[in-house]
Amino acid sequence: MHVAVLSAMPVMLPAQGLIIPAGGNVIANNGNIILYSNWVNNGTFTHNGGTLIFAGSVQTLGGTSQPVFNNITIAGTSNTTITATGQMLRGILVSNDTLNANGNLTLLSTAAQTALIDGSGTGEVLGTLTMQRYVASGFGYKYFSSPFQAATVSQFSNDINLADSFPVFYKYDESLVSSGWVIDTASANPLIPLHGYAANLGASSLSKTVDIAGVVSNHTVSLSPVYNHNNPYTLGFNLVGNPYPSPIDWDAATGISRTNVDNAVYYFNAGVTDRYTGTYSSYISGVSSDGVANNIIPAMQGFFVHVSNGTFPVTGSLILNNSARINNLSPIFHWGPGDEANQPLLRLNAGFLTARIPSDPVVVYFENKATPAFDKEFDALKLMNTSAEVPSLYAVSPDNARLSINAIPFPDSITVIPLGLKTDKQGLITFNAVNIMKMPAGLHIYLYDVQTKIYHDLELDPMYQLSLDAGKYETRFSIVFSRNILPADTLPAVNTNNLFDAYSSGKKLFVTADIPTGQKGNMVMYNMIGQAIWKQEISGTGKYQFEPACSSGVYILAFYTNKRVFSKKLFIGN
Repeated sequence: MHVAVLSAMPVMLPAQGLIIPAGGNVIANNGNIILYSNWVNNGTFTHNGGTLIFAGSVQTLGGTSQPVFNNITIAGTSNTTITATGQMLRGILVSNDTLNANGNLTLLSTAAQTALIDGSGTGEVLGTLTMQRYVASGFGYKYFSSPFQAATVSQFSNDINLADSFPVFYKYDESLVSSGWVIDTASANPLIPLHGYAANLGASSLSKTVDIAGVVSNHTVSLSPVYNHNNPYTLGFNLVGNPYPSPIDWDAATGISRTNVDNAVYYFNAGVTDRYTGTYSSYISGVSSDGVANNIIPAMQGFFVHVSNGTFPVTGSLILNNSARINNLSPIFHWGPGDEANQPLLRLNAGFLTARIPSDPVVVYFENKATPAFDKEFDALKLMNTSAEVPSLYAVSPDNARLSINAIPFPDSITVIPLGLKTDKQGLITFNAVNIMKMPAGLHIYLYDVQTKIYHDLELDPMYQLSLDAGKYETRFSIVFSRNILPADTLPAVNTNNLFDAYSSGKKLFVTADIPTGQKGNMVMYNMIGQAIWKQEISGTGKYQFEPACSSGVYILAFYTNKRVFSKKLFIGN
């Protein structure tokens, strides 16, 4: 076997193409291969780096082999057709004239990167091709969109069972007075560019690769009209999606036109215990609700936008063109690293103190152009989580908007941000200030609990715990920014190691407590899905021994005294 290794400098093949015969082996490590005639590969081609450039006039990419190309460019003079089946690309395709994919090209997607078509190319990509989308976990619902014209729901038939007795594929209709979700499992139904769709990929948490085939969307794509009918369940939210075979930048200076559409985007995150539920994250103006959702929207990604409030029904439009497209090979599907380096910001989470289950965030940041009321340019609304395992935490603006991201002017002496918390089950809730960034010197940050009269200093102790019954709390908690230290008698007592300690041995639980005279303490044991499975009241100072009636496993033991909560993770068992 003859092996040719190409590296470093471009390989120029003027007035000719390249033929790799059967048994031949060509390895391209870097640099470019420039062809002025046809490519014929009947042997082995290993493309480790560089670009295959078609720079002739009428050319073909053919042969019997099925290599994985790194990058492909069609120069401004070339009309190239792929005649060989099973050709694959892992990098960037640029077409400055015409490429006919001819049903023979797949844009690969892996955990490392997803191939794309460069939106700055001045030519066209014609014919059918296939695009893959890798997802790290196939558990539950994912929001998708089609990067192709005239693709149909049947494209998902090899990834989900469209005939399942419990429907697994949905579109969204904002105009409905009930839930906006509409079953969309008929194979012939279109996947409309710029629309979003929800697909339940199943119960496996293993990674999965979804694929769609069609003729690529290019140039201007519009979605008009979109509506806000102010119906009780849809509330003006519309499920849309990236219409291109490349990522788009939601913050692009050009390429996106929004009429009566707010600036925020909203992503769905599948649950980890129930594949029919999940949580939402949001992004606006450089700020992410969870620190990861951002402005780079991958190919095949569906997401929600909100049509602005006004005189209902409000009509809006969303128009994109190629200027919004970027060449990012590795945005994680639905989220990526945020950019908040220059924002004074507080990110407060609320959740059950259990393994695997995420907490729900609310973000407050400072922006002098913002107002206390809802601002479509700076604030993101709250989409309530559908998982009972995750409470919904949000700020409440003076005009009663529920916000996942709340921009406020820089505080003067004292600023109070009312919080809302909705939980579908009883349990031990932990508030946690996971990020306090770039705050002005001398500004104190408190979580205020009106029921206990506690101003909890989040800078001294970022965590505040308490047990709550299922329900909605919109008048109990608030974030307080103060230029002055609040009165000392409103602050909680400092936790000491002597007040409470606990350990287990086999089935036995040993507790040491130092409770002030006249007060009582309550212990509650929670399993790892947040259910209270054992309670006990104690008083005084001493050592206690118990044997809770529970199966072997890991538990959270919470200890409640006047205005204080302590918790400890324990293993109970043999």
